[in-house]
Amino acid sequence: MTRLVLVHGRDLDGRDPESLEAEWLGALGAGLAAAGSPLRPTDDDASFVYYGDTLERLVDGGTPPPVTVHALAADPAALPRLVRALPDGELRFVLDVAREVLTAAGHRPAGPSSPAGPSPAPPAVEASVVAEGVVGDALVEALVATLALVDRYVPGVSAAVLLTLTRDVYASLHDDVVRRVIDAGLADALADATSGDEPAVVVAHSLGSVVAYSVLTARTGGPDVPLLLTPGSPLGIRAVREAVESRAPLAFPARVGRWVSPRDPRDLLALHDLTPDVFPLPAGSPTIEALRVTNRAPGFHAAAHRLDDGAWAGYLALPEVAGPVGAALT
Repeated sequence: MTRLVLVHGRDLDGRDPESLEAEWLGALGAGLAAAGSPLRPTDDDASFVYYGDTLERLVDGGTPPPVTVHALAADPAALPRLVRALPDGELRFVLDVAREVLTAAGHRPAGPSSPAGPSPAPPAVEASVVAEGVVGDALVEALVATLALVDRYVPGVSAAVLLTLTRDVYASLHDDVVRRVIDAGLADALADATSGDEPAVVVAHSLGSVVAYSVLTARTGGPDVPLLLTPGSPLGIRAVREAVESRAPLAFPARVGRWVSPRDPRDLLALHDLTPDVFPLPAGSPTIEALRVTNRAPGFHAAAHRLDDGAWAGYLALPEVAGPVGAALT
């Protein structure tokens, strides 16, 4: 039997993992139906790796609850306070991601190394020098001003959402304690999902794709993964890819038969398709299948979302995304 392992994305602390899993399975069922598959995975068929509360406590320095296997937008006025509390390395990482998102949206903060975009930048950004030597208050000022531009110019992405995503990604890539705890949750799910090394299909959305990549490329044993599905993955964002590469050369995960990475071009939290020019793998590696889709969920990023009319939206509700899952499970 092939098991289904689900790994959620960013900013889901405080949510009920059972409800989240039900949403994912509901959207996936709708996608499978649209793809013509009779398969309808249930809770008994799936392991939902929920690390939202664990990650939130780790990032904020508290005592985390354990990762469980089953799975909010910040106040904009609090953003300057949150930014000032970040160390310089994390500030630079968030700033790099925010600037790349602005560039993809057609707007770039002006400065010595960054010509102005189509719309004039606010004076705070004009005065910011975003160079390697900038630290402390100047770096905070540059990031706050850049996040203000995100709120102003980037559709479907708020500064609060972007800050949450980048902080979580930074922690998962740079904090050894965070990485070990979160990665162990998925590793345990893979082990629990297999009796006698039965294969496991892994569906990892958004930040979950960073976790899944970390676990699947580092392991030396465990079950075969006939399909790794990474909708809305931020792995193609330059700062994220460089952080991943700083730990180990990029690689196609061993024992993974097929890697499909769907993305809506409007999804600026994913930003880039995982093509060879964006995520270059060693010569001779299998190819990541970059799949362009249309995500009807607000913001174009969600894995599963119930619309007002009761219909399912999100990446998993799309037949071209759910279809490979159905094929791999059968």
